[in-house]
Amino acid sequence: MACFGLSTFERQLVLLAAAAELDPTAAARCAAASGDPTRTYPTFSLALAALDEPHWSALTPVSPLRRWRLTELDDETRLTTSRLRIDERILHFLAGSPYLDARLHGLLRRAQTPQTLPASYGRAADRVAAGWNESRPEAPLRVELVGGDLTTRTDIAATAARRTGLALYVMASDDVPTDAAERDRLARLWQREAVLLPAALLLEVGEMDREQTAATDAFIDAAAVPLVVSSPDPRPTGRPRGERVTVPGLDDTEQLALWADAFADIPRIRKSHLRSLVAQFQLPPHVIRSAAAAVLRDLPDADTDADTDALDPTELAWRAGLIEARIGLDELGRRIEPEAAWDDLVLADHQSRILREVVAHVRQRATVHQEWGFAATLRRGLGVTALFAGGSGTGKTLAAEVMAKELGLDLFIIDLSQVVSKYIGETEKNLRKVFDAAERGGALLLFDEADALFGKRSEVKDSHDRYANLEVSYLLMRMEAYRGLAILTTNMKKALDPAFMRRIRFVVDFPFPGESERAEIWRRVLPAQAPMKDIDPQRLAQLTVAGGSIRNIALSGAFLAAEEGDRLQMRHMLAAARTEYQKLDRSLTPSEVHGWV
Repeated sequence: MACFGLSTFERQLVLLAAAAELDPTAAARCAAASGDPTRTYPTFSLALAALDEPHWSALTPVSPLRRWRLTELDDETRLTTSRLRIDERILHFLAGSPYLDARLHGLLRRAQTPQTLPASYGRAADRVAAGWNESRPEAPLRVELVGGDLTTRTDIAATAARRTGLALYVMASDDVPTDAAERDRLARLWQREAVLLPAALLLEVGEMDREQTAATDAFIDAAAVPLVVSSPDPRPTGRPRGERVTVPGLDDTEQLALWADAFADIPRIRKSHLRSLVAQFQLPPHVIRSAAAAVLRDLPDADTDADTDALDPTELAWRAGLIEARIGLDELGRRIEPEAAWDDLVLADHQSRILREVVAHVRQRATVHQEWGFAATLRRGLGVTALFAGGSGTGKTLAAEVMAKELGLDLFIIDLSQVVSKYIGETEKNLRKVFDAAERGGALLLFDEADALFGKRSEVKDSHDRYANLEVSYLLMRMEAYRGLAILTTNMKKALDPAFMRRIRFVVDFPFPGESERAEIWRRVLPAQAPMKDIDPQRLAQLTVAGGSIRNIALSGAFLAAEEGDRLQMRHMLAAARTEYQKLDRSLTPSEVHGWV
């Protein structure tokens, strides 16, 4: 009990209260010592009379006995004659049965220490431990741990705690009481637990309103035991924050070692397969282990009759990595699991060749960047970036879907018009969320409506012009650093600043389709099994619409025919075309429908 600064008298008082619970003869002795047969329990007046070195200050609310709730009074209006009880948690501690105080259950959870950590994470754990040991007066025993995800931060903090002989418990900042009295009781209760266990606390800080932020800051300021303030980003606060430790990124060597260790028991996965996974996915250790567990679940047992050759472990590993990488992106954009293939695209050879070249840059980046050493010589701007320019419905999104299918990735469509904010700094914050989530890999990012952000860079006349340019620069910087493929789409290529265009590796123009291209699109969108009568793709190509509208007309015409119970005919297409043209605020011309019916 020396950790609580108890005097000799206070330690004896605690033992007296414990004896009342543990020694069956204590009740009679208390009654005899107090001279009252009904007072079969310890009191403060009895302690003052019977124990060595008594002092009245031991009973005050700020004394260690009551501040740390080591002892309690049945009736606080009768300080000297009320029964003096030992706190149940303290009694069990003295009896050799430690546990987390039940009053903290539901607020805190015990963090498990990982068996192994990558070397760079281990060094971060050492810095956390050093931050506790070398704490400054203005921020005692406090460390700020930022970056990565919550599990990774917890693993690092748990390792730091173990290396200093502590357990680690985790608490969410949302659970910090906003009421000052409740918050003080919680803080003192935890500080007592931290001494008894002993343990450190990881406080996970997320987005909070002003009241919760103030409560959390007050809770952190009151901490007098080892504390880790964990968050994805540094907290914007002027209060002392202690040592700041940033979760480091794992290099390709560490990533490869993690994949090799996690997949060591999975047959038929070669190191070359693992390198392709490392090139695509940037996953933390716990997620890689989860992916390996998913692959093991999907593989049949060796003693079953299942066709093990039909299940390629490499394909299963890729799929597992893809699923794990989706976490965090689904809420930021629209995910498309690609189905379209190269045959679904109707483009000139020039455009198709560029698209295949883009795919090659993504697919072979591990070979070129790492094995051939270009990453060491170029260092920056290694991300694969592309601009798709063309009118609505000319195939920009379809092309991105085809490329995602070819690369075995998800397609995530981010609407830039929804990301751009009029508030200074909010656009960058929204973009950072997208790229941070996408850095896990497994996604082709398509930023739609780039015109919402891009434009000819005009003379900077006020702060809004300056920040608009900063937003564009931030987007291009993140695209250039992104490990995967990031594509921008625009309807107005000529409006883009040439200085920005130079930072984009590929530019693909999607021209309005000519009549022969439109006829080919019509042939491809009409299924062979659909019942048709006198449908002529060449005549349908007389409609001067892009591929998106062609698909709409074909589908609408099919529904009209199905509703009539008839085969799909040109008259159905004519009715569907009128509807589509009305949507486009256009009118059908006689030349477009000449000879249809």
